[in-house]
Amino acid sequence: MDERLRIFSIVLIIFLTGFLFRVETSKLHDLSVDEKAYLTDEHGLPYMYELDSYYNYRVSRNYLMNGHLGDSLRDGVPWDSYSYYPPGRPASYPPVIAWVSTRVYRVLSIFMDISFYETCFWLPAVIAPFAGIAMFFLLRKYSGDLAGFIGGVMTVTAPLYFSRTLPGFFDTDMFNILIPVMIVFFLTEAVEAEDRKRSLFCIVLSSLLILLFSLSWRGWPYILYIIAVSCILYLSWRAIGGKDWSFPAIMFSVLFLLSITFCGLLNAWSDVIHIINPLNIMNSTSATGGWPDVYLSVSELSRPSFEIFVSAAGPLNLGFGVLGLIMITSVMLRPPMRDKHLGGFNVFIFIFSILWMAVSLLAYYSSVRFSILAIPPLTFISRVFLGLVFSYMGEVESWMSLMGHGAGTIMVAIISLLVLSVSVVQASEITMKPFINDDYESAAAWIHDETPPETVIVTDWSYGHYFTAASGRPVLFDGGSQNTKRAYWIFKAFATDNETLSLGILTMLTASGDRAIDLLENYTGNTADTAEILNGILCVDRETAAGLLTDEYGMGHEFTDELLSATYAERRPFIILTTEGMKYAGYWYFYFGDWNFTSKNTIPVYHVETVDVSQIDRSLKRGLWDGKRPHSFIISDDRGIETISVDNSSKFSVIFLPAEGKAFIIDSSFNDSLFVKLVLLGEETEHFRKIYQKGDVTVWGVR
Repeated sequence: MDERLRIFSIVLIIFLTGFLFRVETSKLHDLSVDEKAYLTDEHGLPYMYELDSYYNYRVSRNYLMNGHLGDSLRDGVPWDSYSYYPPGRPASYPPVIAWVSTRVYRVLSIFMDISFYETCFWLPAVIAPFAGIAMFFLLRKYSGDLAGFIGGVMTVTAPLYFSRTLPGFFDTDMFNILIPVMIVFFLTEAVEAEDRKRSLFCIVLSSLLILLFSLSWRGWPYILYIIAVSCILYLSWRAIGGKDWSFPAIMFSVLFLLSITFCGLLNAWSDVIHIINPLNIMNSTSATGGWPDVYLSVSELSRPSFEIFVSAAGPLNLGFGVLGLIMITSVMLRPPMRDKHLGGFNVFIFIFSILWMAVSLLAYYSSVRFSILAIPPLTFISRVFLGLVFSYMGEVESWMSLMGHGAGTIMVAIISLLVLSVSVVQASEITMKPFINDDYESAAAWIHDETPPETVIVTDWSYGHYFTAASGRPVLFDGGSQNTKRAYWIFKAFATDNETLSLGILTMLTASGDRAIDLLENYTGNTADTAEILNGILCVDRETAAGLLTDEYGMGHEFTDELLSATYAERRPFIILTTEGMKYAGYWYFYFGDWNFTSKNTIPVYHVETVDVSQIDRSLKRGLWDGKRPHSFIISDDRGIETISVDNSSKFSVIFLPAEGKAFIIDSSFNDSLFVKLVLLGEETEHFRKIYQKGDVTVWGVR
């Protein structure tokens, strides 16, 4: 077969494998007809699989409509008025996802009737397969077309990458393998080229790709660190070995000079300062001053379990990657074997591969969110190792011929088919359910139609991105602004049993944002004092609060008036939105909402169990739960809410929801909290009434 035709065929197969398997997941095969209808939108498409996708869709839509990522401009800066409102925040976000989606949409809309939302929905399934194609071209330089083909297929079917680039997973992950692999490809081309002009041309391309990566994902500097250390080690090796290192040094200097200059000009020079310290990426989950670290509740930022560590990267990739690195190192240390089996695998790519895999696995071990970084180096090394195995099998062809003519070729084919089949089967078995359903869409439509445009939504941060995009209303916080001082106050409003305090907190936040918190924290210089004072004044009227501030805390009248103008600002309309999913986040509401700023925090009791009617009846008759006497039983059913006191000295209570078959075991100190009343029991309170309810979603208004 002609080489160009062969390469085109391989590239086409890799692309179609990645694309078609992803498209197939959008049909939700494992669900019933009713479930599919419940989880699909007005376009007939599944709702997006995770909520960050709706933020990416919203800022991309802003770019399409406004030419920048914000919904407005503030002092010439693109501004997001819907996130962390009031006052909103700068719309500073890697813009490549918006650039690509808008340009693809404009091209497609010429030829077909397609909405911008539909373009965003399908885009990941189109972009992701190109990562496999890039991996093929990188691998074929060192291991040939067959190993490159297998590596390409395994890249597009790697479990984690596959699941995070499905149609409807509109996130930056679609770029996080493609662009780094392209950077490595052109960097190795620069090192290996005999023509210096070609080397410098490839260096410029690498620099431009680094710039593109910096505009695609905030964690981009990691690839620059790996390149920097690899270059230093490679130059040291050349110098020690008496080889000329002057031109490689010039070449690498050009790479870093161009990369830093490009990134500084098109991002911000603060980003250049940021990349000087590699720990900035790893420490991006630190808490905000003395306030609670809400990132503790984000599973994506936790350290992966052993099972997740192995499965997310792909067992084959991980196993062959580690084994392959050992075997490749063994061959590289023996020049005759290296020349015979790894002739094109030079010292630079060897050094780079080791660092690439080590840094990626270390990052993955530190946090689940970095798991996708481990896929390209593991795939690359494991497939180079496979090429090494094929080379050895070719060498022993004469021995294999005893088993029959072409036995070596047959063995290569068998191994290839086994590896490919495992990878493809893994991908075909991956199924996901959208996080959003018809109840959320209906609630968003109701909010858009029935509330004033200035209404602020108070809900769990995880739902913020969806409701800003779908309802056109701002939220107090969302998935991009959860780790802030405001978070404590929102959790406090739900965790306290003082409903007047809850109303005071939410009224303050929705009217003036963090202004009162900032004023007081700057005045006291102490987070604990700030929390104590605000908790004391937000549950009383303005006149009483003024007396407390001047008499008890010794504040001057001028500062007192300024603080009260923020805590008792003119009320802005707001609603509280609760969901079924919030019931399973109760632990964090109580943990953060009852935060102790001066001593060690207590761990609240909160867990959920599945029960049936007989278990409920048995517990009520015996007055026991799991062999222990609770403080009280609280039963919520179609007859109403009933509280049965059992043991006032007990530290836990049990809430039964028979219709759901659930029991919530909670810390008894939170029995009368706003969270229990609104989220678990769904009961109206002194200050809050139910104004909308459908399925999983309830909306509450202020009386």
